[in-house]
Amino acid sequence: MTEARHYLTLTEVTEHAHLSAETVIAIVDCGIIEPQGDQPQQWLFEPQMVQVIKRASRLQRDLALDWPAIAVALDLMDDLQQLRRENQRLRQILAVLADGKFGD
Repeated sequence: MTEARHYLTLTEVTEHAHLSAETVIAIVDCGIIEPQGDQPQQWLFEPQMVQVIKRASRLQRDLALDWPAIAVALDLMDDLQQLRRENQRLRQILAVLADGKFGD
């Protein structure tokens, strides 16, 4: 059985993120998020995209960077988070292996 998916329109996203449509369009144009649909009036956003939009907006406001730079910063932050998770997982595996090999 497939799960029903909920999507947000551009208007709903602007209301949830407290941003103008022009700002959200700029964020989409830079590839920070990729809604479904060809034109802004047809765009459908997954709910978690609102958090990405808010995060991008905070970075833009706090660092005064342009949207392409924000896109790069978000990619780097996501990569860093992924590497930290992988590092933690490998440390756990190493600890298990070390306990089995050296723990008598």
